[in-house]
Amino acid sequence: MKRYRYVIVCSNGYSHDLAREASFYPYESLIGGGDKSQMNDLPALLQKGWQPIRETPMGGNGSNHAGGGYSFSLVLLEKEKPDAEPPVAQRVQE
Repeated sequence: MKRYRYVIVCSNGYSHDLAREASFYPYESLIGGGDKSQMNDLPALLQKGWQPIRETPMGGNGSNHAGGGYSFSLVLLEKEKPDAEPPVAQRVQE
């Protein structure tokens, strides 16, 4: 069985796993706000075996003044979920 995850990736290298409960404000993170230590989710997920399968541009470019000229993409990751071991019947002693 496969599992899927979405990550927002910015052209400056920051990334945010949407499965994380912390909220993400992409423009705030670019102009100096936000917690920078939690903005590199993509490399950590790749090290855990997640594979990118699709990237969708989300906009932004050099003339985007509000975003400081950065662009964003939505990356779909996939990982094979290991099959659970079948339950083992246990003998109950009375």
